[in-house]
Amino acid sequence: MPPQRVSALPRQQSLLLPAVINPFVQDTNLSGAAVLKCVLLGTFLVPVRAILISLVLMVTWPISFMITFRHPLKGAVEPMTGWRRFMCRRIMAALGRAYYFCMGFRVVVKGKQVSSREAPILAVAPHSTFFDGIVCIVSGLPSTVSRVENLATPIFGRFVRCLQPVLVSRKDPDSRKNTIHEIESRAKSGGRWPQVLIFPEGTCTNRSCLITFKQGAFIPGVPVQPVLIRYPNNMDTVTWTWQGFSSKTLLLLTLCQLYTTVEIEFLPPHIPTEEEKKSPALFASRVRETMAQALRIPVTDHTYEDCPPDDLSW
Repeated sequence: MPPQRVSALPRQQSLLLPAVINPFVQDTNLSGAAVLKCVLLGTFLVPVRAILISLVLMVTWPISFMITFRHPLKGAVEPMTGWRRFMCRRIMAALGRAYYFCMGFRVVVKGKQVSSREAPILAVAPHSTFFDGIVCIVSGLPSTVSRVENLATPIFGRFVRCLQPVLVSRKDPDSRKNTIHEIESRAKSGGRWPQVLIFPEGTCTNRSCLITFKQGAFIPGVPVQPVLIRYPNNMDTVTWTWQGFSSKTLLLLTLCQLYTTVEIEFLPPHIPTEEEKKSPALFASRVRETMAQALRIPVTDHTYEDCPPDDLSW
């Protein structure tokens, strides 16, 4: 009788994280077949989509102008109410969905978004492209954090105003302090303000890992709902990093696809402990760990400051 093999101990998960490539670099190699596919589909899809997108923008701009007319963004700012809020949450959100649909996006939503009373802040990651704005549409046009310069952007500046963003100015030395104060004020308004949507990484990465979260979303010490973004497509035409395709190239490649899938998943809110309320860094770290486990990717010590200074992400 052959000797019995002694059963080994159950395999345990390695404590070592896998090697992580530079999160600010994206190398997308287009094969000849992929280029041919883009040319054939793009010949028909790009002109049609360009026309449809233009029509949506022609309808959206006057509506956004009407909503924001004589509504201040600075000083004693109050949340939109009545018809303005209705138009934002219903009409503008519907037009936003139409805009992304015309670009060929297929949106898959998982989980359930909670109210602003339950979780005043939405922490969205990984942030990898300018297309991530679609999460604002899906989540009902919450407030965002935006640079002051974005308000002057032709056409899209009016859309940003509808979000009543928390404005950041690089020229104002007190901007960081004022931004944190405004986020905290809105987060603790008891539901008067819409949720504040923040990309805590602070810049675009290639989705290979989660870099260090900035603490702005966690300083108020209120419940935060983590939101995950995935782009499970065979060809990556969306990732916008310091080293990689330009925004114009990515837009053109995306318009040439038959469709582009984006998954948005709402995780259960993270209610901070007393320890986390006293330590925003600990709060941010634990939320990041929860999101990384759900995404099945590692975390790294990279920060926003590690990204080259000419990074154009928001």
